[in-house]
Amino acid sequence: MIERPGAAFFDLDHTLLARSSGELYVRALKEQGLLGWWDLARILACVALYRVNLLDPVSVMARFGVRYRGVPEREVRSFCETWFRQSIRGNLYAQGVRRIREHAAQGRAVALLTAATPYVAGPVGRFLGISSVLCTRLEVVDGRFTGSFVQPVCHGKGKLYWARRFCDEQGLDLSRSYFYTDSIRDLPTLEAVGYPRPVNPDRSLLREARRRGWPVERFRGVLGDQQQG
Repeated sequence: MIERPGAAFFDLDHTLLARSSGELYVRALKEQGLLGWWDLARILACVALYRVNLLDPVSVMARFGVRYRGVPEREVRSFCETWFRQSIRGNLYAQGVRRIREHAAQGRAVALLTAATPYVAGPVGRFLGISSVLCTRLEVVDGRFTGSFVQPVCHGKGKLYWARRFCDEQGLDLSRSYFYTDSIRDLPTLEAVGYPRPVNPDRSLLREARRRGWPVERFRGVLGDQQQG
């Protein structure tokens, strides 16, 4: 029996990206005059509650989706392409980029596995040469957002669903795969892969990694620093 190869999955925020893409996006909206102070305050409150596990992330996404109901997808895509060049690209960890290249050189399929939307994950994937982007997708009908999301959203157990589906479609073995992430919320997928790789883990994930003997990696230094040096 021929053994199927594994994949290498990478989370985005605080794993490949030193910052939160959501917070960077909100800042860009505010700088462009597309977000009022009241909207900004509500969003920041949601972020704060999310960080301390007092707000369901799916609820946060639902509120985000309602805001974009009826908005043409092309407008968001165009805005995010510029935003990626200005705010995202320079905040990618250089060590994360190297790790991606190492896996690709070893013949593994590399995929982004993130709760972010395609409008940030897509440009990141193209920049890094990753064609497989598993992410949270907004429903689009006739070129406009409906306010709903393609289910399941790529978060928590939803990430495991999309990782399994990807492996099944590509003829890969999830149990021989790697997964790099910073968050305890990704524990279902970390438990499913053969090579869990906590990166810059939050406190809960760090405790879990130590308990299970998982190797912990620390990514430091972003591409923007190299460009300035």
